[in-house]
Amino acid sequence: MNNFIHLLNGIWLNEKWATIYLSLLEHGLSTISEIQENTNLHRVEIYRLLPFMIEEWFIIVSIKWKRKQYLPASPMKIEEKYKEIQENNKWAINILLDKYSHLTKKPNIVYSEWKKWITNVFNDIIDSQNKWDVFYRITSEIDTEKINKEYLPKNYREKRDKKELERYVIMSSKAAKNKKNRLERDLVVIPEKIDEFDDNIFMSIYANKVAYIDFNTEISIIIENKQIADFQEKLFKLIYKSL
Repeated sequence: MNNFIHLLNGIWLNEKWATIYLSLLEHGLSTISEIQENTNLHRVEIYRLLPFMIEEWFIIVSIKWKRKQYLPASPMKIEEKYKEIQENNKWAINILLDKYSHLTKKPNIVYSEWKKWITNVFNDIIDSQNKWDVFYRITSEIDTEKINKEYLPKNYREKRDKKELERYVIMSSKAAKNKKNRLERDLVVIPEKIDEFDDNIFMSIYANKVAYIDFNTEISIIIENKQIADFQEKLFKLIYKSL
């Protein structure tokens, strides 16, 4: 099992944490004494390391007759951590690409098929703008409550309102019924007689960028290019004025 220690090192579990996890995976339900015997780690050290591993859900505690025993979490947890690290690295790399894009006129395109990335898109909409900026949104969302709960960052509205961002919105008449009137938001609807507008897709134009989110497949795309953003803004305003 020691051959797998390097695998766990890749998700920031050091050698001692990895040794405890692999020991539990090999021997199953174990007490502190059994972990000590199987790993050759000091008892005090095991007591110090276990709370972190429990907090991070790598280890599960079982209490029977006031006796604590420990079990390893499924190795699927390792896979989840690898995906999380990969996506965080991807986000960091894209920030570097964002800086690089200013050196060229070619569009910078970020494509993702991950639920968490949708939250990053919403964060980017706010973080990319300065105070009192204006952005535009067309949305054919079906379940507004689900989007607010599962995709929208918890501090999205707080950050948006702190920057006093003004926004223009086009959406379906059905979805608009769930929206409260806001001074900083101008909203028009697509009449049902024209289209039900229930594609469950979102587009936003902001800070020389155009973002698309398909809530059906959890695919998101960000295109950064001033010419494309300006063109999409022009189309938005033409549609907005015609409604």
